[in-house]
Amino acid sequence: MKRRSCLATLAATVVTGWAATAPAPAWAQDASYPGTRPIRLVVSQQAGGSSDTVARLWAEHAGKAINANIVVENKPGAGGIIAAQQVLSQPADGYTLMFGGVSQMVLNKFVYKPLPYDPEKDFTGVGMLSTVPFVLVANPDTGFKTLDDLVKYAKANPNKLNFSSSGLGNSTQLAVELLQKKLGISMTHVPFRGEPDGLMATIGGQTQVMAPVAGTALPHIKNRKVVPLVVLAPSRLADLPDVPAANELGVKDFDTMGWSGVVARSGTPPAIIAKLHEGTRAFHASPEVQAKLKAMNAIPMAGPASQLMEVTRRDTQAWGPTLSGLNLSNQ
Repeated sequence: MKRRSCLATLAATVVTGWAATAPAPAWAQDASYPGTRPIRLVVSQQAGGSSDTVARLWAEHAGKAINANIVVENKPGAGGIIAAQQVLSQPADGYTLMFGGVSQMVLNKFVYKPLPYDPEKDFTGVGMLSTVPFVLVANPDTGFKTLDDLVKYAKANPNKLNFSSSGLGNSTQLAVELLQKKLGISMTHVPFRGEPDGLMATIGGQTQVMAPVAGTALPHIKNRKVVPLVVLAPSRLADLPDVPAANELGVKDFDTMGWSGVVARSGTPPAIIAKLHEGTRAFHASPEVQAKLKAMNAIPMAGPASQLMEVTRRDTQAWGPTLSGLNLSNQ
């Protein structure tokens, strides 16, 4: 099954379906957890980025639902390895969680060799939160108005264009790397410590191009700080109706969507996972959350706690051959 159809099927279980109606398991009620002890949610991205925004929404709404104080800690750098190691250095007791996504759970194993953790063995899912499209944007001083403008320049000037990413092996890098491969062009990758820094570099002219998630890009597009060239998703976005999707421009079978969720260390008791997942259901059931995700052009991804690890395995299998061919670990 193609990854796009997998995500479409999973996304179809949003609030109107599973999240609003699924009963909690009988053994989910654990009177001793969380108690008065704070729960740490370690986020591998900088404060202020789209990932941080979703993480804080989950912390707020899940915390209220399970009567817990969930504290967000930003630990950017090393493609999420720092955040992962923070979680894995703590007991599997549900008090230290990671806000993880496709970068930490899928991409890193193709970038960092050896990777000091095994996503599928060391973590267990608490719940999927959302999936987001990327938008390729350019600094206005480049003069690029369309993807074709960029392609023509890049083919005539190999490696002269620099593109930002949120970090080595991040999904914002993957999106551009895959696009380059399909277009037959070559640009120079410049990794930053997070999405805000990478986008500010493009706005400031230190780099010329980036593919941030739509929610991060939109304010800067509206303020004309960057020029949108193409939506790196199956279809156009409602907030950018004049910006074509990649497949409209002849870039066939292009499907990169970032996704996010919450994971705990493997070995965390099932009753605690179930308790945390009550918070995830509350997150998806909240009209406020739905409105904020919509404003970010993010698609809610409600489902059972096991869904996150299922998506991790599917994406690893689906993207593995392509990622291996990009030689990301040699950069």
